[in-house]
Amino acid sequence: MSLLNFQLPAPTPTLFASFLTLDQAILDALPIGVYACDVEGRIVRVNHRAVQLWGRAPKLGDVAQKFCGSFRVETLDGDFVPPEETPMAHAVRTGQSFEGVEAVVLNPDGRRWVARVNVAPLRDEDGEIVGGINCFLDVTHEHDMRLALERQQRTFDLAMIASRMGTWRYTLADNICIYDANAQALYGLTEARFLHDKDGVEAKFHPDDMELMWARVAKALDPAGDGRYDVEYRVKQRDGSWRWLSAWGLVEFEGEGGARKPVAIAGASRDLNELKQAEELQRLLTNELNHRVKNTLATVQSIVNQTLRSAGDVEAARSIVNARLLALSGAHDLLTARAWSGADLTDLVARAVAPFPSGQIVRDGPSLVVLPAQALALSLALHELATNAAKYGALSRPEGRVDISWDARDGQVDLSWRESGGPPVGPPSRRGFGSRLIALASRDLAGRFRLEFEPAGVRCLISAALATSGEGSGPPQGEAGDPV
Repeated sequence: MSLLNFQLPAPTPTLFASFLTLDQAILDALPIGVYACDVEGRIVRVNHRAVQLWGRAPKLGDVAQKFCGSFRVETLDGDFVPPEETPMAHAVRTGQSFEGVEAVVLNPDGRRWVARVNVAPLRDEDGEIVGGINCFLDVTHEHDMRLALERQQRTFDLAMIASRMGTWRYTLADNICIYDANAQALYGLTEARFLHDKDGVEAKFHPDDMELMWARVAKALDPAGDGRYDVEYRVKQRDGSWRWLSAWGLVEFEGEGGARKPVAIAGASRDLNELKQAEELQRLLTNELNHRVKNTLATVQSIVNQTLRSAGDVEAARSIVNARLLALSGAHDLLTARAWSGADLTDLVARAVAPFPSGQIVRDGPSLVVLPAQALALSLALHELATNAAKYGALSRPEGRVDISWDARDGQVDLSWRESGGPPVGPPSRRGFGSRLIALASRDLAGRFRLEFEPAGVRCLISAALATSGEGSGPPQGEAGDPV
């Protein structure tokens, strides 16, 4: 018997007297604890179940034990409740009734349990309060189950929040979908109830996604199907933006066979915005990588073909190709370290001239970042200048010197290569690959390029674009297949 369903008899002038004379066997047969107090709070009747629950038998009429026969009573939060503050005491003193009040009871043997009580005052023929009656039972299991369910609900709510998920239930009869608080936030709603009529749907869901959504709904509602619903779509937020969501659910059917019909869909939705953004970024990065790989392979192909065309023998060609590819690789390493947002010119120059006598090369310039395409072109150009200087120019003699300097101006970097102390220089009799490569690289510098063969030494002036915030992350300029 549930105590919440247990109805106390309505107080009558003879109720108290009737209760006092009620056969004890009848009281003891009740599955709930029952006891009565007089107007002074002394316990005057008690049944067997009450004694079992308390773990002790009170002395009837004992002035030292008033209003309650239990050893100790506490609130559900663990605070001590004195006997004169119990519901029974309030009922006897004020005439107030209590229903479904819960408290923790401590027995003499240390057992703790949760009691639910119904208390009412008892009156005499003149309506004066002459005592009270208390009916109670042990609801410890129910209480523990309720606490466990509350903990599970809190855990579920936290998990839903952490996973950016919300639940909903759509009923076909009224075309209404009810969203929980998490789902309301996901869908940009201000209340739980949402009418899925034509205007509501068109205002909330992206027009490009509605055909797929309704197709998935129709499939799920098919009585011959499994009732599973799964779709991705965009929903409009309160600020006008669109958010990607994944929605899935299961249809509730009524009836069997030919009479089977759908009545509702219960499900959940999850935020896909970050995943969709990541997928789009991945697509862009893949396209960019493909473009860079094609351009790099085209550059390598050009280096190999031009080198083999002008080299005297295979060993010389291998050495030249290796050196040029190492220069290209060094520039790639610098760009990779900065996620291809650009390369620091100080590091780029240092890498390009590292294989050559450092005591004869002077570098002077601030830390500046150039774009990826310019970085690759500058690296190859500086390598060819240094290689030519080592063979025929300033670096071919111990007393020779190369001065490399650069500075920024109007969003560009101006770099100067000046040789001195080497053999007298004259214009080349033929245009070698080094010159062709420098000229080829110059088209990607987005600036100016000038190579001069002065008697005192080769001089090269290069102007290239600087990288600014937000630049350098896009694909290199130029058609696919062109060297960068």
